[in-house]
Amino acid sequence: MTNEPTHPLTVDPALPRARLDAALADARALVARLGHEGRHHVAATVLTAKGTYTGINLECTLPRGSICAEAVAIGAASAAEPGAPVLFAVAVNRRGEVIPPCGACRELLADFGPASAIAVAEDRDGVLRLASLRALLPETYKAHLRFPA
Repeated sequence: MTNEPTHPLTVDPALPRARLDAALADARALVARLGHEGRHHVAATVLTAKGTYTGINLECTLPRGSICAEAVAIGAASAAEPGAPVLFAVAVNRRGEVIPPCGACRELLADFGPASAIAVAEDRDGVLRLASLRALLPETYKAHLRFPA
């Protein structure tokens, strides 16, 4: 058995390194400006071929009602560019550390950016570690299988 990824990552050519770095900086700036305990503790940025969209999580007193930052950013992208696929996503906590998306956000990204590159960590030199969505979510939820005919 090898350590080779089953689903190799290819980053869209529309996403030069400078755009990825700027997306990370945008998420960090948003969480630094708005983040505080009990309300907002994660910010995210998603990129399409043409746009950059940020979002911050919406913490609710009823935890199930909370909305992840990735979902807010994807919603902003969808409102501005209906049908445009998400090509890249990054999320950070209040310390500005890159964090991988939760399972629900992986499913959401599968719907709105199935070929997206996802930042999952940042090394000590500030280089983003990316993963393909397929590597993070090898099997997506299939609603049509829930209630077979």
